[in-house]
Amino acid sequence: MLRNGGAAVRHHAAVARGDTDAVTRPLSWSPLMTMGVEILSGFLEGIAIEDAEVAALRSRDDGETSDPKSAEGLLTYLRSLRAMMAVGVPPLPGTRVQRVAVDDVPAVWLTPNARSWKSSRAPRRVLLWFHGGAFVLCNTATHARLMSSMGVAGDARVLSVEYPLAPDQGVYEDMADAADRAYAWLISERGGNVDPRDVVIGGDSAGGHLALALAQRLASSRADGATPTKQSPAGLVLLSPWLDPGRDLPSTAAAWREAGDASVDYLRGVEASMSSVVELVFGGDGSRSGSTTRDEKLPRCLLDASLYAGRSMPPCLIQYGGIEVLASEATGLAEVASAAGWDDVTLEAFPEMPHVFQVFDSVAPEGAAAIASVGRFMKQSAAARP
Repeated sequence: MLRNGGAAVRHHAAVARGDTDAVTRPLSWSPLMTMGVEILSGFLEGIAIEDAEVAALRSRDDGETSDPKSAEGLLTYLRSLRAMMAVGVPPLPGTRVQRVAVDDVPAVWLTPNARSWKSSRAPRRVLLWFHGGAFVLCNTATHARLMSSMGVAGDARVLSVEYPLAPDQGVYEDMADAADRAYAWLISERGGNVDPRDVVIGGDSAGGHLALALAQRLASSRADGATPTKQSPAGLVLLSPWLDPGRDLPSTAAAWREAGDASVDYLRGVEASMSSVVELVFGGDGSRSGSTTRDEKLPRCLLDASLYAGRSMPPCLIQYGGIEVLASEATGLAEVASAAGWDDVTLEAFPEMPHVFQVFDSVAPEGAAAIASVGRFMKQSAAARP
């Protein structure tokens, strides 16, 4: 991390000198953003998940392993990383944080203006959010600033779902089940008692995968011209969504092959571990054929027009950074949506921004502009009613 921080300092020293040959990062990045991106990249470069460790863990789960120490070591390693990240980033001042259980799934309410989520004076609108972290890391604490910023921008309560993380808490099927249960609780009279017309679903990175998959499951088959069901949310927000984890599509595989030291997106630091992560989450890596989990109803790759054709998908806002590794997945979804007849999809590109750049809203005007756009989208999709 110190090495990467040093690179950031050298970059801005070159900018100050006017030495364009030594400039290594976009000129639009502020010194604080450059430092933050590079330190984060350095942290991710230190993450190492080996295929042998994954194989040992999976064979242990099957009842036999010749390397129990390797399996336990991987679990200890991941739990240590989570503990380090649990410090998180504080939400915006004035945000009230309340932990709840939603049908036995842990979740956290983040409500603007210090209101209780149950208060009649709390915003009626709700953003149901699934955090990123490659399905194995992160939590509400790491994303509290981002979620509270979107809540304020959209005048909404935010319900952050603490879905089970792979591999010790669950696999993808368990995550999808937690998403289904959280939404059902939110709109039930005995749960959150929120009208679906006041709900926007969203997620960043891996959380974007969970959010889109949930919206697809909720969207009923329909005849042309039919209206969404009463269970459908008002909208869908996807920030740098990770939609092809197994690199099943040539465009995705090519994007990751090209992500190396020359890339300025901090995701370059985790490229070597991606196949192992997919094995932990889905039970298969990017070198294998097929694009579904063990449950055929839960596709691994969501860039497939047949998943959305003939379904009443909600209005969707997709944002991505132009220099991020997952850019092709965001643009790919817009193309898939068009092919499927899912017309109400807005794609917003921020040319010189990295993965989930919205977390840098306090040091990058593009991040602040993106969050403001999310807020406008939420207000338009889940319009306040008397």
